[in-house]
Amino acid sequence: MPKPLPTQTLKPNQTKKVNTESSTDGILLGDKVWWNPAKLRNGHVVILGTSGSGKTQTLKALAHELPLLFPDIKIVISDFHGDLELPGEVCYSLNAESPHGLNPLVLDLDPKGGGPDLQAIAVSSILRKSLKMGDNQEGLILNAFISCYENRGIFQKKQSSWVNQPPTFADLESELQSRVEDGCKDSQKLLLKLAATFKYGIFSKPQPSMNFPVVRFDLSALSKVPGLSAIAAETLLKQLFDSHKLMGEIDGRVPRCYALLDEVKEIKSSHTLEKITSEARKFGLGIIVASQMDSDISNTVLANSSTKMVLGVDQVEVTKVARRFRFAVNLIANLQPLEALIRMDSDGFHTKIKPFYQRI
Repeated sequence: MPKPLPTQTLKPNQTKKVNTESSTDGILLGDKVWWNPAKLRNGHVVILGTSGSGKTQTLKALAHELPLLFPDIKIVISDFHGDLELPGEVCYSLNAESPHGLNPLVLDLDPKGGGPDLQAIAVSSILRKSLKMGDNQEGLILNAFISCYENRGIFQKKQSSWVNQPPTFADLESELQSRVEDGCKDSQKLLLKLAATFKYGIFSKPQPSMNFPVVRFDLSALSKVPGLSAIAAETLLKQLFDSHKLMGEIDGRVPRCYALLDEVKEIKSSHTLEKITSEARKFGLGIIVASQMDSDISNTVLANSSTKMVLGVDQVEVTKVARRFRFAVNLIANLQPLEALIRMDSDGFHTKIKPFYQRI
């Protein structure tokens, strides 16, 4: 069992002759503690804190300050509760009445790892986890996705066809209905499984532009239908990761884009999330994830995030959090609202977070 780091490694203050919240030294987190992802092993951040601990204010503070530190950066927020609004943002509220949606079937155009077959496999896997499908249903929907691509003239072995307009979930519904008419009882069961997803319609609507400095997707309304918010968040992450791979590796460590998720539990078993924390730094993509529960954060995500922030947690979580985040039990147990233990690579800090509402 790993032992907590000695308390003397915690640094309550750092001497900095800077008065602004964001500077070339980094972003002021609080009490003279600065964060600069370009000076760390990677820019990924894990934030752990229960309701009322200051987790949302910390997330919003980072999202607000990052463009001040890196003027060319893009911020894309998956907002599960609808409370991460920021000045100057472009917000898309995804719900049954929204003109906008997301298309999980948009292709990865990477010649080495893209195309319709691999996209169909990836989306089938997402649906299996989000909607609790079995092996047979996953195999059936995979086959249906491939038929949807082929109906649009998109074929794995014909790379020039990958730029054709991709199908949406409306195509999937039509494909399954056609199979039902041909007597496929399994397709009928799958239609019932996906009925709420099809009725909500967000995966059949036009996808909006993300070409803005700060874009927030309000996913709060999707919680009414199990699995929808997870599919939407996973779709956003995969599209961001795919697009950054196509752009190629960056020079240095200044990030191009940050993705933020305020509830990582929605996609805690996400293969895409683990790939981002493992591989995305070299492509300029960073991620900040937050959770109320330690168990929602996988070992891969935690190990591959240079910055770890612990705010107040439920007392039943203290021992587990101390073991995984390597802070002393008594320090975690006594955290007050907006008080945090922070580890940046090998350095630890104990500080009072400056909340978002004090930065505007």
